[in-house]
Amino acid sequence: MEMHVADLAEALSRKAIRCEAICSPASRLDERLREKDIHTHTIKSGGYVRPIAMMKAVAILQKTIPDAIHVHYSKDLWWLIPALLFYKKIPVLLSKHIGTQKPKRDFLHRFLYTRLRFIIAISNVIRENIIATHPIHAENVVVVHHGVKLERYNPEIIDRAAQRRQLGYDDKQLVLGIIGRLQASKGYIEFLEMAAAIRAEYPNVRFLMIGEASRGEDDEAQKILKKIETARLWDVVQWCGFRQDVPEMLSAMDIFIFPSHAEAFGLVLIEAMSMAKPVISSNCDGVLDIVVDGECGLLTPPKDVPALISATKLLINNEELRTKFSQNARQRAVKYFVDEKMIQKIRELYVQAVKEF
Repeated sequence: MEMHVADLAEALSRKAIRCEAICSPASRLDERLREKDIHTHTIKSGGYVRPIAMMKAVAILQKTIPDAIHVHYSKDLWWLIPALLFYKKIPVLLSKHIGTQKPKRDFLHRFLYTRLRFIIAISNVIRENIIATHPIHAENVVVVHHGVKLERYNPEIIDRAAQRRQLGYDDKQLVLGIIGRLQASKGYIEFLEMAAAIRAEYPNVRFLMIGEASRGEDDEAQKILKKIETARLWDVVQWCGFRQDVPEMLSAMDIFIFPSHAEAFGLVLIEAMSMAKPVISSNCDGVLDIVVDGECGLLTPPKDVPALISATKLLINNEELRTKFSQNARQRAVKYFVDEKMIQKIRELYVQAVKEF
């Protein structure tokens, strides 16, 4: 999320919107915003009821007097909305990147959420969740999908053959890849169980894993890596850890696998599709906004290893289908999931909120 917020602020700045940000001091977001020359104000993160944070927010608002405020962590509403009691003419928008399990219709949440002009949902499943659990009118909940930079995620500008050579793959090998945090919920165990089954029948297939453990989740990551060892897959599985050159890694792949158990959206899916990769994905949540089954990829139930194996075999055996999916994937990404479209939609919501408030 940190990268999304920083990239959004930078992009909006290029569209004549002066952006300033409030974030935790010395945080990853603070660093990224400063790298992009976005002015930051800092408030330490903490619990819900935070009088000091509220008073600091009042001071920041008094100094900047923004036309609108865009919040990305709903927890921050607990100190921001009370601070805005002194500034009732400033509209607030909230982006929701994940769903909510418990209803938020009590008095305190009504106090917070009735102050919002728009809630921006990253997928239709998140929008439906918000409408079902939050005290806000449905017409004020708007879906704005994430987008990718097509000038960066473009298969025509990357030397695929060179990337494959660098990773040790030859022309005869088929590379199946997965990208994501190294945790079980991303489907790594299912990916490796599929790899073991595929390896037994297709000796020319290789498996590429890109990702590292989240903070505090090293034990879970080690269990995944241990699975490679116990299944004796190290000769066909390559783990590259965290990589910033995601387009290059995607370029080296032939099929992208996304076996996540649950996903509010699935940014890496649209990155893979932008790189013209046929995809095999779990048919969960926000993924349904992205992948059209049988058009640009195949959908399988989450945690269903036999279904994942079957879909993988289908694409391994059918080069014509892979080509069709890859072309359609690129076309769909270009049509629906471009960062410029996302930025323009958000800018339009800002303008509407300011005019109406």
